[in-house]
Amino acid sequence: MTWLVTGASRGLGRQLALQLAERGFEVHACARDASSLAEVAAHPSGRIRALALDLGDAAALTPALHAALAGMERLDGVINNAGIGSYKPFADHAQAELLAILQVNLGAVMQICHAVLPRMRAQRAGQIVNIGSDLARRPLANMAAYTASKHGLAGFSHSLLREVKDAGIKVSLINPGIIDTGFGGGTEGSRDPAASLHPATLARLILDAVLQPGSVVVDELTVHPAGQDF
Repeated sequence: MTWLVTGASRGLGRQLALQLAERGFEVHACARDASSLAEVAAHPSGRIRALALDLGDAAALTPALHAALAGMERLDGVINNAGIGSYKPFADHAQAELLAILQVNLGAVMQICHAVLPRMRAQRAGQIVNIGSDLARRPLANMAAYTASKHGLAGFSHSLLREVKDAGIKVSLINPGIIDTGFGGGTEGSRDPAASLHPATLARLILDAVLQPGSVVVDELTVHPAGQDF
């Protein structure tokens, strides 16, 4: 079985790719950073292939996706993990920054799903896992653009599930709280372990949750560190 994982060069996406490979799956690991992807693809299992994609370039993304899919004999699952955002007042965002957040966090997810669904429909099987945020379900000042993108992702995920579940395709939305990654310009490994989710631990939990028997679908799951103030 073969999975595609975006944002796989670091953080949660890297752990998802590595752990899928360790569970015996073939993985196409996607990101812009080719050098970091090469490190992920060097996993001793030999099951990870690097796939350089720029999710922020909407015009180039769809042709690149179709070219990549043409080289895959089968695609069983996709984890849309890549995301960007900045913690600052909405008025301080440049317009280009706002559009980039919406493209990477929502637009690219829709483009990817649009590209892979014909393959999954033909197989009568497939799984789409969208990594959202707990901010999809609660407001937070200084994260308006990011929160809007995650609200949109939640609505898209639930609506899509209702369109495709009868074709044997599952769609799951995962809403993590604070993760100890480099998101927003931070440094991975710098957060208080009691108040942040470790990427390896979270990846394990996500895969345990979504890799269910065919008759079970996890439509939405929210995960918080016990020490997060929410």
